[in-house]
Amino acid sequence: MSRRRILLVLAVAGTALTPPGLAADAGDVPQVDASPVMDPRRAVEYWTASNQSHADAADLPGHTAPPPGAERTPGMGRSPGTRSGVGRGVPDGSRLTPGGDVNGYARVARPYGGSAASRATGRLFLLDADGGRRSCTGAVVRSAGGLLVATAAHCVYGVSRRTGQGTWSSNLAFVPAYDGQGKGAPYGAWGVRRVWKPHAYTGAGMWDWDSVYDIALVEVGKRGSATLQDTVGAFTPMRGRAGRYTVVSMGYPSDPPYDGSHQLWCLGRTTVTPGYIRPMGTSGRLHTVNCHLYGGNSGGPWLDRSTGLLVGVLSSGAGDVPGDGYSVANPLGAEGYGVLVRQADPGGVYDALSVKGTRSPGRVTATVRMGGLMAAAQVPVTFRLPRGLSLAPGSSCAAVRQRVACTIAVVRPGSPARVSIPIKGRAPAHRKITVSVTSTSLDPNPRDNTHTFPNR
Repeated sequence: MSRRRILLVLAVAGTALTPPGLAADAGDVPQVDASPVMDPRRAVEYWTASNQSHADAADLPGHTAPPPGAERTPGMGRSPGTRSGVGRGVPDGSRLTPGGDVNGYARVARPYGGSAASRATGRLFLLDADGGRRSCTGAVVRSAGGLLVATAAHCVYGVSRRTGQGTWSSNLAFVPAYDGQGKGAPYGAWGVRRVWKPHAYTGAGMWDWDSVYDIALVEVGKRGSATLQDTVGAFTPMRGRAGRYTVVSMGYPSDPPYDGSHQLWCLGRTTVTPGYIRPMGTSGRLHTVNCHLYGGNSGGPWLDRSTGLLVGVLSSGAGDVPGDGYSVANPLGAEGYGVLVRQADPGGVYDALSVKGTRSPGRVTATVRMGGLMAAAQVPVTFRLPRGLSLAPGSSCAAVRQRVACTIAVVRPGSPARVSIPIKGRAPAHRKITVSVTSTSLDPNPRDNTHTFPNR
């Protein structure tokens, strides 16, 4: 029985077991696997224009856990890129992309260097576990070293059909703004030096083939003294969990009817769908029915349309069931992406939230800053009021006795965010107000996460 068929059978049966051998404590810190050091020059030499044009799409896994309330029908769990499937497309009422085709895709305007998002999106070429020429999509992400690309783990690691052994992909090369109908590699090809993935991703079964573990980071080599980030820019990743966004998905689908020569995009609205959460701790994944994304698009960026921040990378989907196709991306949680980037870019700081407060008559205000390379979504901010003071009417924050809980939607690097609450009452002069902001284990200096207000 094929792996995809096994996934479908188990999913239909409603399997909800803890993966064998994995700890049940969601607080456990996941382990990271690093590939051997690779030869970037060898990869660039291998991926000639001819070899690039003959690269097949890496399989896009079928999503095995539909959103709550979704009725599972035969065919769910299959890759939309399988040639045996008959793509029926996004229903007319769900197609949001202006000028989009039946699957929701529209072509990005050429030249691809014309926009920051297009430059930072590229085609990732590789030889899979059996030496087959394949391609995925990758997104350049901000890093201290300037050399990192985010993609899906199933693009960089797989199980050989011949030997049954898990194997790193080889001869990986990233081509930002790839244009198969124009200049090909307007910013050059960047050979890969090393790859990182969650240890829990084995490529062998349902527990990771379609799960929160399906995310990876790729480090490319330099071209002379230039870094990839210096050359094409980079997306700012947003630390967060699955939620409701309007996203722009970008990538290079290369399963028929697509050939990988065009950079395409799709507009979608996301909801939260379950994912296998232990031990990574990420609650949920990003799910859209507005885009039926095809093989070769794996690892492609999902960008929050309102901010341009990177909120996830494409992991799985199904597009061959009428009215029931969808695509799924993994969010960039601190427990997943954060742990990977700490290994891949040890010189980078990825969570450095800090808070300071000011007080005026009848009101206190907290200013939250991000000193790291990631943005943070849904940041909890907590005011603690001394007895005698309480939250006054007119606030969207929630109070339980002297504790007032607020949430800031997004805190971006270099852009302070503020939250203010009205207060009433009178407290003794020696009783002080404090405010704290919640960061993660990635924060190197948690001491500045709490601030005590002056009395007056």
